[in-house]
Amino acid sequence: MIVFGIDPGPESCGVAFYDTEARRIEVSRSDMPVETVLEEIRSPAAVDLVAIERVQSYGIAGSTLLRTSEIVGRLWQQATSCRLPVLLLYRREILRVLDVTGKGNRDALVRQRLIETHGGTRQAAQGLKKSPGPLYGVSGHAWQALAVAIAAAGRPLV
Repeated sequence: MIVFGIDPGPESCGVAFYDTEARRIEVSRSDMPVETVLEEIRSPAAVDLVAIERVQSYGIAGSTLLRTSEIVGRLWQQATSCRLPVLLLYRREILRVLDVTGKGNRDALVRQRLIETHGGTRQAAQGLKKSPGPLYGVSGHAWQALAVAIAAAGRPLV
């Protein structure tokens, strides 16, 4: 199954196409413009599921959070209009599925967990250009998009 994981932002998104059977990244981008992400959803690529991180406010929501929530709506609407299954996940659900606990930078903990489950070390997980690992090329916001894809793959569709 190919899962298209999206870490949305107000201007651009982190994206990851993850093959759950091969347990490897197909394509990842750290900073893809929102309009390009919408085009990717429209394209007839072999995607079995679109997984989007859903935003959640823990108090007063700023303009960036509100704009990001609008982007989540646009992405969801585009995927459903293309008749693709969509799963919206809150960050806390993603952390729970990946079994990320503890204090500190959650992004760093997610990255470390993904590396651990795909080879144990950064060298084994990412590899090199001449010998790429299962997570070769993942960087920046694509780590969070990959986490969304992997968490969604472990959840039943509703």
